[in-house]
Amino acid sequence: MQPAVPGASAAPFPFLQFPFRRFDLGAMPELNTTMAQQAEADLASLLDRLKAAQRELVLTAAKGSTLPSDGMLRKISELEGAIAATEALMQEEGVRR
Repeated sequence: MQPAVPGASAAPFPFLQFPFRRFDLGAMPELNTTMAQQAEADLASLLDRLKAAQRELVLTAAKGSTLPSDGMLRKISELEGAIAATEALMQEEGVRR
């Protein structure tokens, strides 16, 4: 193979030529468990933050004497969707283990 630029080597990154070893998490169950526990903790933390944000919006809306704005209602609805997605992912991750 002829190099595209005179003076350049045919392989621009010769260090990438060797075969790469794949990292197999299945061979290291303790690492797999630790990663799963960390993911579960991260999801639980996210769920708590989402619920707290939604709760604050609902309480703020309840304090008003008029209907909440469309933007506030939309945000409450979007948070509900994110909460449902997070709960579903937590349940799915729990089933896999």
